[in-house]
Amino acid sequence: MNKSDNNESDIENDKDWFQRVEHIFAQVCDLAGAQREHRLRELCDDDLKLISDVRSLLGEDDKDFPMMDSKSLLVEIDQDDQIPEHIGAFEIIRVLGEGGMGIVYEAAQDSPKRHIALKVIRQRSMHAKIRKRFEREADILAKLNHPAIAMIYDSGVATSETGSIPFVSMELVIGKPITEHCRDDELDTQHILGLMRDVCRGVAHAHDLGIVHRDLKPSNILVDTQGRVKILDFGIAFDMEIEQRTQMTQTGQLLGTLQYMAPEQIDQRTHTTNKQTDVYALGLICYELLVNENPLIKHESSIYELIRAIRDEEHDLLGTHNRSLRGDIEIIVAKALSKDMNLRYADAGKLADDLDRYATNQPIVARKPSTWYQLCKFSKRNPVLVGSFTMIMIVLFSAVLLIGNALRVANIEREAARQEQKIQQLINAFVTDDLFAAGNPEFGGDANITLLDAMRKAAQKIDERFIDATEAEASIRFTMGDQFRLMNEYEEALIQLRRGVEISELLDLPIDIVINRRNSLADVYMDIDDLDTALTIVKRTNDMAKGNAQVSSEIMIDTLVQHASLLYHMTDIVGAAQYFEQAVEIGRTKAPRYNGTVDAISALATVYTQLKRYEESIKLHHEGIDLRTQTLGHDHPATLVARDNLAILYLVHGQYKLAEQGFREVLEDRHRIFGEDHVKTHLTAASLGRTLAFLDEFEEAEEHILHALDGLIEALGADHRYTKIARSYAFDCYTRWNKPEIAAQYAPLQG
Repeated sequence: MNKSDNNESDIENDKDWFQRVEHIFAQVCDLAGAQREHRLRELCDDDLKLISDVRSLLGEDDKDFPMMDSKSLLVEIDQDDQIPEHIGAFEIIRVLGEGGMGIVYEAAQDSPKRHIALKVIRQRSMHAKIRKRFEREADILAKLNHPAIAMIYDSGVATSETGSIPFVSMELVIGKPITEHCRDDELDTQHILGLMRDVCRGVAHAHDLGIVHRDLKPSNILVDTQGRVKILDFGIAFDMEIEQRTQMTQTGQLLGTLQYMAPEQIDQRTHTTNKQTDVYALGLICYELLVNENPLIKHESSIYELIRAIRDEEHDLLGTHNRSLRGDIEIIVAKALSKDMNLRYADAGKLADDLDRYATNQPIVARKPSTWYQLCKFSKRNPVLVGSFTMIMIVLFSAVLLIGNALRVANIEREAARQEQKIQQLINAFVTDDLFAAGNPEFGGDANITLLDAMRKAAQKIDERFIDATEAEASIRFTMGDQFRLMNEYEEALIQLRRGVEISELLDLPIDIVINRRNSLADVYMDIDDLDTALTIVKRTNDMAKGNAQVSSEIMIDTLVQHASLLYHMTDIVGAAQYFEQAVEIGRTKAPRYNGTVDAISALATVYTQLKRYEESIKLHHEGIDLRTQTLGHDHPATLVARDNLAILYLVHGQYKLAEQGFREVLEDRHRIFGEDHVKTHLTAASLGRTLAFLDEFEEAEEHILHALDGLIEALGADHRYTKIARSYAFDCYTRWNKPEIAAQYAPLQG
C-alpha cells in the first residue's frame, strides 16, 4: 500500500471515529451531572478512549472559565450552586462566568481594597483531578509577571457556607474580546498589528519561562478600557519542564478550543503541544482580526469537517481577502499558520520580532532576504540618508543599465556601439521621465512606491516611449526582463523578454545579440520549471546558431550548454552528453579561458558519471576545478559547484569516504559564503546526508536530509525537482535504516 492509500485509510478511520464521537455528544450534551455521566458510559460501553474524546467536546461546549466581558449579563446559576455572600475574606458581587468545572466571580477585597476576579471550583467538581488542574493553573500564574497577562494576587483554600473551596484571586479585567474591540472601534491594520505585538510579547514571556498556554483564542484575550491587552485563562496551560518530568498530560486527551487548535493538537496519535502550537493560534487570531473572519468558519457545521480542515486544508492567504495585505504581513501570518510546526516561528517572541520588523520597515526573517528587498526596506527606513526612495531607484536602475549582464552582454553588443549613444539617450529619458516620475510626487507619483511597483508602472509606458525606436525598445525590454527575473517576478519577466526577443528577431541585429536574448528567455522558463517550453526555444536557437559563421564561439558554447542542461534535467542523459561534448570541443580549441568552456567541462564530467564512465569523469572534474580555481578563485559559486559535482562522482562510484570529505568541505564553504538557508547549501547538505546513510551513519544522515528538505520546501515548494530529490534521499535513508513506516512517508508519489 502506498502512502496515498495510507492517508485515505487514515482519513476514513478518523471520519468514522469522529462521527461516532459527534453522535454520542449530541445525545448527552443537554444532560447534567450524574445523568450525563451515566448516559455517557452507557453509550460508550465503557470505552475509555471514546469517553475521553466525548468529554473533551463536552468540556468545549461547557466553555470552562469563560471571558469576563463588561457587556455580558449575569450568568444563570445551577440550582446546586447558589451565589454565596462571602468566600473567605472576599465579598461576592456577581458572577462573571461559569463552566462545568468552576465559576468566576467579581468580588470585593477589604485589604487591600480592590475588586478582583475570583475563580473557584464547583462543589460538585471537587475531585482530585480537577483540583490538581486548578492548583497547577495557580502555580503557573504565580510564575508570570507581564503587563499583557492578567495578574494573580493570591491562591489557596477559603471557607464558605458550603465548606472549603480552592480559589485563585486575580486582576479584574473589564473589557472586550480582542475581536470585538477591533471590530467595534474599526481599527486599521497598523493598530491591529500593534495589539497583536503586545499579545505576542505576553505569550513570549510565558514561553521564556517554559509555559505553553494551549487555549489562545479571542475570548481569552481582552482589551480593557485603556486599550491594553490582557491574556486570560491559563487553565489548561502546562509548564514544559514539569510536563516533561512528570508526563502529566494524558495521552489522547483533546484539550483546548477546537476552532483555534493547531493540526498537531488534534492528531489522535500524539496530541503534540509546544510553543509552536501557541504560535499557530496567534497566527489564526491575527488572520481573523485582519480580515474579520475566521478561516475555518465555513467548516464549523460539522466536527469532522472542522477537524479535517484543521489537519489537511491550507488557509487562504491574507491577500485573497484584501489586496493591501499582500506582501510581508501575508508572509508572516502564513509562516505562523504553517501545518508543519517546525516551519513556524520557534516561539511567540520570534513572531513578535517579525511584526516589529514589519512595523519599522525592516526586512522580515520569514522572507528570503534578496538584495532588492533589503534595499527597498533600507530606503524606507532612511529617507533622509538616501534622499528619497526615488533616488535609490534611479541610482540602482542606472547601475543595472550600466553593469547588468556585463559578463555576457558587454562583449556581445560591442558591434552595436555606433547606435549606443542614441539608445542611451532614450533610456535616460525612460529612467528620468517614467521610472523617476513613478516615485516623484511633483509629477503625480508616490514617494513611498517600491522599486518593483515603479518598474511595473514604467514598463507599461515602454510602447509609448520607444514608438519610433524599436532597437532601443528591444534593449530596454531585455534589461527590464532580466531584472524582473532577478526579483523573482517571472510573469513580468516573460512579458518583457518575449516582446524583446520578438522585436530583436525582426530587426537586422547581430546574431549574437538575438541568440543571447533568446537564451535569457529560455532561462526564465527553466526557472519556473516549464522545461518543455524552454527546450522548444533552445532547439530553435541551436538551429539558428549552427553553421552561422557570425556566431561567436562564446555564444555557441552557451547555447550548447543550455541545450544540454535542459536535456539532463529531462533525464535524457545520452542527448545531454552529445551537446556537452560539442561545447567542450569548441571551448578547448577556440575559447579555452572562457567561463562557459569550464562550465561545459564540469557538466560533461557529471554526465559521464551518470553514464558510469568514471575514469573520464574524474579527469574532467579535476580539470574543471583547476580551471575555475585559477580563473575565479576557490570560493566562487562556480568553483563550489565543480567541487560538489566531484563529491557526487565519488558517491556514485561507491567511494563514500572521499564523497563525505568532499561534501563536508563544500558544505562548510557554502555555510560561510551563502548562509544556512541558501538552496545550494540545502542541496549539499542533502547529498552529505545521503552519503552518510551509505556509511550507516543514520542519525547524522537523518539530521542533514530532513533539515535540507524543510529548507527546500520553504524556498521552492514541495513540487520542485530539487525538493523531490531531497525527499527521495529521505526515503532511501529510512529504507536502509530498516524503518519502513517512516520511509513510506517519503515514498515517491504515484502518478
